[in-house]
Amino acid sequence: MASPGLDPVSAADFLLNGTVCYPYTLFKDVYLAPPGAVTDVTPNGIHSEFYYQPEEQCSNQSTAYWGAQLREKVQQALQKGLEGKKQVKALFSGGEDSRAVVSLLPEGSECELVTFADELNREVRLAERAARALGRPLVFIQRPYKFYQRDIQSRVYAIGGISEIRQTHVWGRLAQPLKDADAVIGGYVADSLFKSEKMGNVKRSRKRLTPETMESSSAEQPLGIEKAIRQSWINQSVAAAVDERHLAHHERIREFRPVTAANWHRLWPWGSQARSYAHYMACHLACPAVVEPFISPQVYRLAASMPEQLRVDRKAFRAAFAPAMGKAGWLPTTSGHIPRLGGYIGHWVELGTVTSRYGRDLAANVTAQIRGRIPRSQGPWGANRDLPPQEIAERLTASQRDQMRELLDVILTPAEAKAFFKPDHGVTSARVRTRALQIAYLMDWAGATLPAR
Repeated sequence: MASPGLDPVSAADFLLNGTVCYPYTLFKDVYLAPPGAVTDVTPNGIHSEFYYQPEEQCSNQSTAYWGAQLREKVQQALQKGLEGKKQVKALFSGGEDSRAVVSLLPEGSECELVTFADELNREVRLAERAARALGRPLVFIQRPYKFYQRDIQSRVYAIGGISEIRQTHVWGRLAQPLKDADAVIGGYVADSLFKSEKMGNVKRSRKRLTPETMESSSAEQPLGIEKAIRQSWINQSVAAAVDERHLAHHERIREFRPVTAANWHRLWPWGSQARSYAHYMACHLACPAVVEPFISPQVYRLAASMPEQLRVDRKAFRAAFAPAMGKAGWLPTTSGHIPRLGGYIGHWVELGTVTSRYGRDLAANVTAQIRGRIPRSQGPWGANRDLPPQEIAERLTASQRDQMRELLDVILTPAEAKAFFKPDHGVTSARVRTRALQIAYLMDWAGATLPAR
């Protein structure tokens, strides 16, 4: 394309939500082909023949049935992906998703587990314990300081404009240990498809004294999408256009998922709607072969047909994988729950674990501050995933800043656009500003311009 036009509404959507609503892209008049379809583009027009949609289905089958189906489909996808592969490595956070995938590997097969973290913290120690319980060797690789603030321009050019580059966890120095593997496996999107993370009609008690339960009515608003019209920093006419697009997408999904459309707003189509898709793309750039069984077509179809109530409290997931984990199924994860336990017992154990950890972390951080040290991050991510606001302008050339100012004048309120590159930097968050930097690099790389007003 010669000088493609940047779509201001898509840019505002990306700044707010980290994705661009289907079927739009960041570029004006450039659209995504529909998923589950064969699309013909001819001089006479564009025609799509649909062969699959994730339609809502009713089922009276038991939790054990769906657990067995899930285990079988994931195992088939894993075995198919690893055919002929000898040297296998697994991205292993130590959570129940990566434990589930590793537990399905045949006994006697070689697989090295790899975990990344900012430092040798609780996240790594939990991963080490889970790896020992699974009988697999684990390699810990420490992230460089401010890893997510490095090579932003290169990451943008590699990943593009659909997902956040702050999700590129396998990159640069961290990608090197994976290059000699025949295949890299992981547990990507298990929590999105088979747990309640993407469900808006799940009730969680305020004081967290009871486990989550499913409400009888479905959520009316798309889950995981911010209402643009409620943001004080977005131009109101642009904000209305962003919300209108998401409402139209919501209505499309309601045609085949009338009850759970809100829960599936970010699940269909998966690639364009998930801000974490950059992780999947980065893995493909870094590794010879990537096997993510949860994103395989047969597993995705199963997720679409499985009753929503089996995602609540991880019922089907637990039935599918917890027994196969062996001892690893009884070890707590980073979130505090025990893979083998659910219901009230599992919830209370998780609550006790989280409360205990919070107390210890608080005491450790207070001690660190008294001694003049930086408080330690015990989780998978550190506190430096977004750029400090004052560094945004420093990362851009004069030409890139001018392009960005022109875009900001369209999509932000006048006061916010004026303050965006100043030291006081207005009200937008560091995450929004990091996304803005991604758009600036993409505009410059593609030679994109704003359409005439």
